[in-house]
Amino acid sequence: MATFRKSRFREGTTLIEVMIALAIASIALVSFITLVVSSMDMEDHARKVTEATLLADDKLKEVERAGFPEVGKSEGLVNEQDPRGYYYQLTVTETPIQDVREIDAEIFWENKKRSVTLMTFMAKP
Repeated sequence: MATFRKSRFREGTTLIEVMIALAIASIALVSFITLVVSSMDMEDHARKVTEATLLADDKLKEVERAGFPEVGKSEGLVNEQDPRGYYYQLTVTETPIQDVREIDAEIFWENKKRSVTLMTFMAKP
C-alpha cells in the first residue's frame, strides 16, 4: 500500500502546489498592472510638459513680435475656449543692463499645481 501512495504523489499535483502557483501568478499580474498604470501616468505627464513648453515658447515669440515689452505682468487662459486647460503668466522685469528686459513665460496646468517656465532676454533695438 505504501507503493501506491508514492506513485500517486509523483503523478499529479497537489492542491497546495496549485495554490502556490496561483499566488505567484497573482503577484506577478498585480505588479504588471501597477507598472502599466504607472507608465501611463508618466506618459501623460510627459505629454503635458511638452505641450506646456511649446505654449510657453509661443508666448515668448508673441512678446518678441510685439516689440520691446513694458515692465509688468499679465496672465490668463492660453485658450479661452477651454477653461480647464493651460494658464499662462508673463512677467517682464528690468535687468541690471540698460535697455535689456527679462521675460518669463510660465504655463500652469492641473489647477496651477504644475508648471513649466521659459525665460529669455530681450534688448531694445
